[in-house]
Amino acid sequence: MKRTEVTYGQLEKVLRSLGFSCRPAKHDPPGRIYEHSDTGATVMLPAYSASERVFEHHLVAVRTELDNFGLADPSVFASKLQKAG
Repeated sequence: MKRTEVTYGQLEKVLRSLGFSCRPAKHDPPGRIYEHSDTGATVMLPAYSASERVFEHHLVAVRTELDNFGLADPSVFASKLQKAG
């Protein structure tokens, strides 16, 4: 599986800046659930360390959820990821 240049720590920083809260998943496998209370957007990610690079399919899933709920268009999201680094 292909990894991106973005870390899970950078991704979490951006999600939180967009208004997402984070909680641990209750079931296996271990993970994190990011929820945007105003819109109902939800992103589920595995519990990787903040320094590990994000798998490409996880980044696509986040981008899709943000776009579906109108939280950030792709260029804004990409810009925020660059600044988080």
